[in-house]
Parts: sequence; structure tokens; C-alpha cells
Amino acid sequence: MIDQNEPGAARLSRWRRSGYIFIAFLILVVLVLSVVQVWFMYTTTEIPAYGSIRADERGLPPADQRGAFLLLNVEHSSDYTGQVLQLLATTQPGVVDQTSGAHLLPTDIDAVYVQSSAVSEGADYRVYQIGDVAQSDMKVERQPGGKAISIRPTEATWKPGAYIVDVPSEGMFGGRTYYQFYVDVPAPR
Repeated sequence: MIDQNEPGAARLSRWRRSGYIFIAFLILVVLVLSVVQVWFMYTTTEIPAYGSIRADERGLPPADQRGAFLLLNVEHSSDYTGQVLQLLATTQPGVVDQTSGAHLLPTDIDAVYVQSSAVSEGADYRVYQIGDVAQSDMKVERQPGGKAISIRPTEATWKPGAYIVDVPSEGMFGGRTYYQFYVDVPAPR
């Protein structure tokens, strides 16, 4: 029989109590984070589907970032601070609404730049306008190193409309990843 007054039993009891307190703390953290998530989902509106990021010395996204980016011309709208916009990845095409999407003028955009851990065939990467029957031809160029691809219209100008960037998903399950942006009609001068 174990005597409760023995120092080893007291130490075990203290460890057990500490373990219960730690588990209770973890449960509390999970509950608080769940409430914060629900609060964020129902109170936040118009989350932008893009973000301005700092370009490297070549004017490209940092090598460790993956996804689709818009490379902007030197002369672009003052609404965007940098020359690189990272687009939000979605699992379905056409879900980014007008208020949260990036809106640019045709003269603002240089190219769509897709950066991945490994780029597959150029035909797997598409940029197209939603609802445009006569799709513009796009020129797809693999970048040195095999981890990036740039896409530009062959006619060198972006037509106004909503665009989808459709790329293969990374990972073992495959599928497609979609990004969206808008090209607006320039205002008359």
C-alpha cells in the first residue's frame, strides 16, 4: 500500500494536477479561437482578395512565396503601393466579388507571374476573361530555374473585364487553384 504522505506520491499528485490545468488551458484556448473565428467571419466585410508585397531586386516576388502575382508596370495606379500584387488563392473559379478583387487599368499590368515549387507544362497555366467567347491569346514564358512562369497577352494590352488565373495545385492531391482580378475601362480624359 502507498502512503499518501510519501514525497513520491505528492510529487505524482502535483504533476497530475499540473497536467489537468494544462489540458484545461488548451481547451480554453481552442474555445476562444473558435469564438474569434466566428466573430471574424460574421463581422468582417470586403476582405481584399489581393495584397501588395515587397518585390526583390529584380522586381519579382520573393523566391519563397508561392501563388499567382500581378507584376505592375513602373507607371501604375497610386492605389497600389508596390509593383507586385499577390492574389488570393481559391478552390473555385469566379468567387471573388467586384468589391474585394484587385481593380487595375490595362496600362497598370505587365504580366501575371505564377511561382510554384516546380512549374509543369505551359499549357497547364491559363489566364482568361470570364464570359468572353473570343478569348485573348496569352503568351506563356517559363522563367529560368523552372519554378516560375509569366503570362502576357500576345497583343500586349489587357482588355477590360474579369480575369481568372487557372493553375495546377501543388501537392499530391492535384486539382486546380484559381485567382481572380479585374481590368477596368480607363476613364475618359
